[in-house]
Parts: sequence; structure tokens; C-alpha cells
Amino acid sequence: MAAGVSGWFYDVMSLRLIAALEDMGVTELIVGRRRHAFLLEESAGTMCAQLRGSNTVYYHFGSMTEGTTTPGMGSDVDTLVCDDSVNIMSGRPDWKRGRPNLLMVKHATCSPQHYRLQEIRADLPLPITQPIDEFCVISQDGMIYRNNLQIETISRNAATENNMPHFHAGPSHSVHEMFDFVFAFRCRKLPTECDSWFNRARPGKWPTSEMLQAARKFGCFLLPDGHCYSVHRALEWRVSPSLIERHLMFSMYIIHIHCYVTLKLLKKDIINPYLNGDGKLTSFHCKTALFYAREQLLPDMWTVNHLYDCVMFCLKLLRDWTTEGHCPHYIMDQVNLFDGKLNVDQRNRLRAILNTIIDNHLAPLAFVKTDDLGVRLLHNVYTVAIWDMTPRRAVCQKITGFLSVFNNARQMRHLCDILKQATNETPAELCLHLHSLITRLPLQHPHRHRTEYTLRRLDAVNGV
Repeated sequence: MAAGVSGWFYDVMSLRLIAALEDMGVTELIVGRRRHAFLLEESAGTMCAQLRGSNTVYYHFGSMTEGTTTPGMGSDVDTLVCDDSVNIMSGRPDWKRGRPNLLMVKHATCSPQHYRLQEIRADLPLPITQPIDEFCVISQDGMIYRNNLQIETISRNAATENNMPHFHAGPSHSVHEMFDFVFAFRCRKLPTECDSWFNRARPGKWPTSEMLQAARKFGCFLLPDGHCYSVHRALEWRVSPSLIERHLMFSMYIIHIHCYVTLKLLKKDIINPYLNGDGKLTSFHCKTALFYAREQLLPDMWTVNHLYDCVMFCLKLLRDWTTEGHCPHYIMDQVNLFDGKLNVDQRNRLRAILNTIIDNHLAPLAFVKTDDLGVRLLHNVYTVAIWDMTPRRAVCQKITGFLSVFNNARQMRHLCDILKQATNETPAELCLHLHSLITRLPLQHPHRHRTEYTLRRLDAVNGV
């Protein structure tokens, strides 16, 4: 703890910060509602895709699914669309007859976390010798690789044909700013870059051995996104252990969620405005700091009266990484998350604002305008006008209402899709088809028991 600041001050401010965050809707019950809503939509979307005969699986990631957002953050909905018809091979034994096969190749020019995908025949486990479409590229080594431009090309053409806008950021494409869609392939095996994560020492005893055992089964995704500094960017595919990261986030308790949301609020209203567009600290940087803090801090540090200390620890991690010029990926070796985000001058500016926040013991939180956090913190400390603040009950009702409308709208769309498929099936055949899909597609939730417990508590509070 910083010199000159007594423990009671951090204890009091930790409790005040928790109360303010709960007033903004960051409660265990609302987090559970958010997770249930988006995971239900995830399974429903997959079921409808299967009913249409498409081997597509939908996943929702990001703050909306994790419950790590507030109404004022304006978070978008991140959806990953996985094409499971394509078999991704990490080695020759993974080849499957009769399916499109792509072999992960660690080319000499590939940076950490990136691979090339070599086209393999469907009838024999051998490389193809002739390009099968315009998205196959013959490399200088004579191999034929799948480039990562197909989805971008299709998305842009579809937006143009329908006279709609096209939003593009990294591997995501969308026609609306609120929704981000990423198309990817699924690899059932984790690459070697993840091996050390399973074996390193963990002072905080997290993740547990059970969590690590489950994480090995999740595999990874391959996103159409080359490294920002690569000269062969169009040929590279980025490995994303998104399911493992969601698995880790779902294991967090509400105190960890409070810490992460606080970091994101500082990022949004204090840090990035100071950078003024000259580089950007992202939510994933903040999440990485949370992961390392969760791993390194002992469990007795993650208590309500130590929230300030935990936030300070995360900020100091970010400051140290900024000084070193290297923000390490939590799961994958040798990956620098600052690449393409912050250069040397931008990191110096970031270090300066982080030092200011740390040296002033999180006092800049009082200037956070999102959801009136600053005003809520100052309430009962100074005489401030509070009549414009939305009370906690109204905030929770607003969030619950949004989730209800979102789910109902999506379910109606899925129902329409299902009915369109029913024209060539008898009612009995349709019922059997739906039953088989439902039994094969349970709620995709690695910690379902915790969400169900949370929902039972919420229903009890609401008198359901």
C-alpha cells in the first residue's frame, strides 16, 4: 500500500466503490441474468442453424456475455460464427475423409499466435496441387494456402448489394455498430504456444486443476486476422483461445467482476481520453491484467475491503508492462498484446497517466462520468446533487428489460426460421427433428450450475 495512505481509507473507499458499482447494475444477480440471456441465444442460434442444415455453431463472447458491463458503457454484442464443416488439422493424423481439410502450418514468417492453413485433399491426406477457388494462394514454397480475405470480401459485397453500411475492425464485420461478427474455424487441439500455461506455478492457486483439465478440451479458434507487422498478413490466421478465456471469466466471483469493470471505466473515461486517439488501451489489456492478478494474489486479498488494493495491483501490472514494452498474453507464449496498439511514444503517455492514477490512489475515479460513477462515489462525502442519478432498482429494471426484449426478439426470429423449414416436414417429423437438436445442444455454459443457482436467487428475490 502506498505510503501516507492508511488502511482504513482503502477499506472505506473499497466499500463505497462496490456500492456505486452495484448501483450501476454490477451485481451477482444481474451478471447471472446477462450470462443466461446470451448463452440461451447462443444455443438457440446454433439449433436453428443446424435445423437449416448448416454445420455452424454460434458463440457469444465479450462483456455482454460475461456480465462485465454497465448501461453507460454502450458495449456491443460480440458473436463468433464457427464453420464446423471444415476440419482443422494440427497434424496429419487429424485428417478426415470427405470433409474440407486445412492443416495448420507454422511457417518461418509466422509470428507467435499465427499460422497458415494449407489446403488438404478430402479423399487422401495429401496437399492439393491446384487452387480450388480464388481464395487459394500458391506460396513461394509451392504449397497452396487458404488466405483470410474471403469473409471480408463476402461481407463487403453483401453490404453493397443491400445498400447497407459495412463496419470492419480487425477480424470482425458487421452492418450495425452494436453487433460484431467474427467468422472462424475450430481446432480441437491447442497449439504448443499454450503448453507452458498449464504447467507454471500459481501462488493464488487459480486456475484450479479441475479448470485446467476442462480448459484442455476447449481447443481454440482460428480467426482471419494476420499479424499487424507481417508482410504476408493475408495468409495468416490468428489463434484465439476464446473459450478458455470465457471459462476463466465465468469462474470469477463478483469481487473480480467489480475489479475488472473499474479498470474498464478508468480506461474509457480517464486513460483513453488522455491518450486522445494516440494509441489505445483495450478491454483485453485490462482483462489480461485481471487474469494475472487473479493468478498471483492470494485468495484472502480478494475481499470487499481490498477492492482498491486489487485495482491498484492491476494498474501497476499495466504500468510495468508499459515500461517493458511487452504486455504478455495470459495463455499463449511470446505474444505481445501491445503490437499494433501502442508504439514507444504512446506507451510513454500511457505510463504517465497510469502513474498519475496510482500516485493519486484512484482519485481520478471521481471524474468518471459513465453511469455517474464519480457522483456516486462522492455522495455522502461531499454535498453533491444526486437527484439526477438513476437509483439502483431502476437501473436493474432497465437492464432486465433490455435482456428480455433482446431474447424475445431473437427467439421470434429463430421461430420464423424454424417454421420456414417446416414446409416439407410433417408435424411429427418436425417434432422429432427439434427434439434431437435440443438434446444435442444444451446450454453452452462451462459453469452452468453457478448460473442456475444465481437465477434461482434472482427468482426468489422477484417472488417468482
